[in-house]
Amino acid sequence: MPPSAAPSCNRIELRPSGRAAWLAACWLAAVCLVVLAAVALPLPARVGICVAIATPALAAIRSSLLLRGRSAVARLEWSSQGWRAGFGRGQTEMPVTIRSGSFRLGCVVMVLWLEACDGIHAVCIDADRQDPGEFRRLCRQLRWHPRQPPNEPGPAS
Repeated sequence: MPPSAAPSCNRIELRPSGRAAWLAACWLAAVCLVVLAAVALPLPARVGICVAIATPALAAIRSSLLLRGRSAVARLEWSSQGWRAGFGRGQTEMPVTIRSGSFRLGCVVMVLWLEACDGIHAVCIDADRQDPGEFRRLCRQLRWHPRQPPNEPGPAS
């Protein structure tokens, strides 16, 4: 956030998740090891498959988990006019809509699919890395409760 900008109740400044990136990289390494060790194809074909899997996966890890690059979502804002996202280091701002398929894994991770004029962007929000107040406000805005009591059903999403 620029030093002159006041904090907003309707904004979350996203922070990268090294933990999620590490887990995704380990999963990717496991997939490539299985392909290299257990697929009955010549070695050049197995290496080609691994490269074809790893190239887009590493780009996705970089932009959606480590929040690096021009298409990485760095900030989300909401108001009565809708949603806006800041992209990249320069904070290029544009309107977005939250697409279906966005979900939350317990109280730990939220994955949002955002549609902007330049395409669809994914962002993985690690609750432990975010400001708790900003994260709770985002969950309330999405009507996804930060924590559910064990005996109460959550809202339909």
